[in-house]
Amino acid sequence: MAAAKRRLFHAFKVSRKLALLSGGFLLFLGASGTAALMFAPASMIPGFSNKPGGHCKTLYQSEFRRGEEKRLIAVISTDDLEPLARVRTGVRLARHLADTMHPDLVIVQVAYHRGPTARSELRGNAIGAEIVHAPHPAKTMATTKPWEVRYVDALPTGAGLYFGSRVDMRLTEIETVNHEIELVEGCDGDVVDEAPETASTGGQAKKAAAAKDKPAAAPGH
Repeated sequence: MAAAKRRLFHAFKVSRKLALLSGGFLLFLGASGTAALMFAPASMIPGFSNKPGGHCKTLYQSEFRRGEEKRLIAVISTDDLEPLARVRTGVRLARHLADTMHPDLVIVQVAYHRGPTARSELRGNAIGAEIVHAPHPAKTMATTKPWEVRYVDALPTGAGLYFGSRVDMRLTEIETVNHEIELVEGCDGDVVDEAPETASTGGQAKKAAAAKDKPAAAPGH
């Protein structure tokens, strides 16, 4: 009987030790937000999305000239939530446009896919990131750098707008993003809805295009 009591007491001591260790560990987790996040599922972390991201659609694209420069601006919508994810998608598309359209300057503005889509609304708080790329900076008067990237350091609101501080990335940071991009491509199955506009000082390019597209008059008229 005494031996049985000793065995029971020994078992109780072990379980009490486990309880104390568990209590101390939980107290540590409560005092350390970092430790708590380490053990939390990714989907429970605020701002984390289970969506892969990186998908985009061109909302507006325009090609124009400023003097002798050929410039291209594209406004895209993306499902990226995190600021740097938006930057990666924008940089990827800027490189794609530079490789395929060969402009002297590329500007890509990134909006959220659940936000405004009308051209008149695609400005201000609707833009979460802006990428300016000059493949050959000496050929443009807009910048002296190959890359300029700025973004709003915030997640999009339910209405697809961005409210937060603006961050201008350093060139070394942009180069790091460039190295992370494995595949340079356009938006998913992208077909621009309208032909890129061409503009120049005095509107001569538009007038020439209009004259070119005008049907020829029938003989004798």
